[in-house]
Amino acid sequence: MTAPSKFRPLTVLLATAAAVAVLGIGTNARADEPVRPQRHDVGTYPQTSTRLPLFLVGAGTTAVFYGAAVGPSYLWPTAPGASDLRIPIAGPFMALGKTGCAKDDPGCSTLIVVLRAVLTGIDGVGQVGGLGFMGEALFLPTTLGSPAAARRRRRLESARSFEIHPVPIMTGKDGVGLGMVGRF
Repeated sequence: MTAPSKFRPLTVLLATAAAVAVLGIGTNARADEPVRPQRHDVGTYPQTSTRLPLFLVGAGTTAVFYGAAVGPSYLWPTAPGASDLRIPIAGPFMALGKTGCAKDDPGCSTLIVVLRAVLTGIDGVGQVGGLGFMGEALFLPTTLGSPAAARRRRRLESARSFEIHPVPIMTGKDGVGLGMVGRF
């Protein structure tokens, strides 16, 4: 028999600590549940009732940006282009052409001119954007009823449709023919 080692309890303690650390570090695999992909029918149009709210959003956007231009035009009437800001849609773009300092304004600086030009440009883009919303509302393709009913109508229409088209066929060096392709 060999003599007991004085390091034996320390070795057992370190081996036990290592085993506990290895077992404690490892965790169970945690995978997320698979999620079904959502499919959207890109051929489905919004309902007809969408037009009015979209038009009102556009009118409201244009009105808010127009009001943001008209207010300062009356607060600083001597600023270059102030009277142009009172014209809807085109006014901010007309005022951008007159950007600068007024002749009777000694405190005008480059910062004020640049800030006024940036805000005028943002205002013009906002008014045109509202006009774009209103145009979208007028020309928006819509469908009657629910989207599910529109899909059913489209399936029925495609089931009833019949198409046939002549197609040229090239065979070999001098071969030419005519074929028919269709959907029934």
